[in-house]
Amino acid sequence: MHYYKRQLEAKILKANEGFPVVLLTGARQVGKSTMLRHLSDSNRTYVSLDDPTIRLSAQSNPETFFDIYQPPVLVDEIQYAPELFPYIKIIVDQRNEAGLFWLTGSQIFQLMKNVQESLAGRVAVLNLFPLAQSELLQKDNEIFPQESASLIKRFNEFEKYEIPDINVRIFEGGMPRFVLNADVDRDLFFSSYLQTYIARDVGDITHILDTNAFINFIRLLASRTAQELNLNSLGVAIGIDATTARRWLDLLLLSGIAFILPAWSRNLGKRLIKRPKIYFADTGFCCYLSGISSANEVETSINAGALFENYIVSEIYKTWINQGQGPSIYYYRDTNQKEIDLIIEKNQKVYPFEIKRNANPKNAFRNMNALDQIKSEIPFYGVFCNCETVSPLGEDRWLIPWWLI
Repeated sequence: MHYYKRQLEAKILKANEGFPVVLLTGARQVGKSTMLRHLSDSNRTYVSLDDPTIRLSAQSNPETFFDIYQPPVLVDEIQYAPELFPYIKIIVDQRNEAGLFWLTGSQIFQLMKNVQESLAGRVAVLNLFPLAQSELLQKDNEIFPQESASLIKRFNEFEKYEIPDINVRIFEGGMPRFVLNADVDRDLFFSSYLQTYIARDVGDITHILDTNAFINFIRLLASRTAQELNLNSLGVAIGIDATTARRWLDLLLLSGIAFILPAWSRNLGKRLIKRPKIYFADTGFCCYLSGISSANEVETSINAGALFENYIVSEIYKTWINQGQGPSIYYYRDTNQKEIDLIIEKNQKVYPFEIKRNANPKNAFRNMNALDQIKSEIPFYGVFCNCETVSPLGEDRWLIPWWLI
């Protein structure tokens, strides 16, 4: 399988120059090990704690583990042996060198506790998402949004790229093992992915006994992607209390399966909705959980608009994550039911966007006047849609093709 360059690579190498430990987190199968092994030079040892024998050795004899696997070393799935963290700290403090340890972990909820206790100030933590659209095109990218002039420049640069079909992109998602390999059976891949996630991540850490209820919870959440998160409603629908629903949601967030957009809460003298909106990191997995079995079904699904929004939001989210930054991305809704799909804060500016699946959305800017009080902070207003070109609709309003992210 051809290796696809990841946009996070430059940040990994930069962190390696300044920190003794680099920790790469992210959901299973997003390409953490593949990327780090690709970046490793011949001097860096590789060891995976997925191997039961090696894992037992790390757990039972952590004090001698790094005599065998000497730094510089890449330790895969470090969360399986938290016993190693004190010894990593000892080596780091003794040698005082950059680039000693590269670590990966999929169980972020357990991992970060150990990191914070043992390696505070010694570790750079980066997060990897599924492949972005620009990575599949092997195109450089930068944090979105850019100024309106940059949108036109970016549009002109896309002439040399083949624009993918939006339904195919949503349906396939960005899991490397599936999307880069035509021989992989899609249903088998995601079915195995779901079972592995429950058995090895959720089961190992939380010992959830009713796995069927948990699967129903994930499926229900997928059917409500790009919607406001109502844990009481989710709990009632599958027969669990709100506390359990909150705990299960936290597992999905901390293991990289899903993420949330907070409500934008700057005081504009209005009553604002406070609940976050939920999105899946991979639209392919979201489609699988929703029972969508082909790209054509994406277009005819009752969730077609929500899946389109999930795709746009997740692609923008990745532009921030892939630059090693925490996204400043929100949504807006007030009690008068005025909603704006995306509010992005960047460089002390505010960028509002609507997301509409059709090619020529009507009245797409009608709710933007909710932000009139901060108009001086808004460079332009945008609508992501299925249009073919970047189109100005007045001095500060733009229709933006979905593939321009």
